[in-house]
Amino acid sequence: MSNRLIVALLAAFALSACVSQGPDTPADSDDTPPASVGAGAEPVLMIAEGEVSEPGLSVADALGHQATDDLVTVTGALFVDADGTVRLCDAIAESFPPQCGGDRIEVRGLDLRNVADLQEESGVQWSESVTLFGSVE
Repeated sequence: MSNRLIVALLAAFALSACVSQGPDTPADSDDTPPASVGAGAEPVLMIAEGEVSEPGLSVADALGHQATDDLVTVTGALFVDADGTVRLCDAIAESFPPQCGGDRIEVRGLDLRNVADLQEESGVQWSESVTLFGSVE
């Protein structure tokens, strides 16, 4: 009979593990999806025309900025990948050519002809410090 008791306890334990809540299951049963469900793509800095005031927000602060109609200035190192993707970064990784380091935000709508001190090596373009004006979306 002790074998039956052990088997019953193991079965009860296994069953309780199957019905316990996982990390993506809401704590209550109101059918509220977790915060990550429906989350859109990564934030983007959409360039707008207007006055650039320095110093701008850091890239980390811009990432924390809620997507609104507010226009902000953001300062960081600008990188243009070989595929044309433009990013503003909080840091420059020590390599050559340098790479985007730290927090980063994609930039859209920037005319690269207006970027001072844009350098290029091995298909990567960068500028060490750029302040951009736009909206975080």
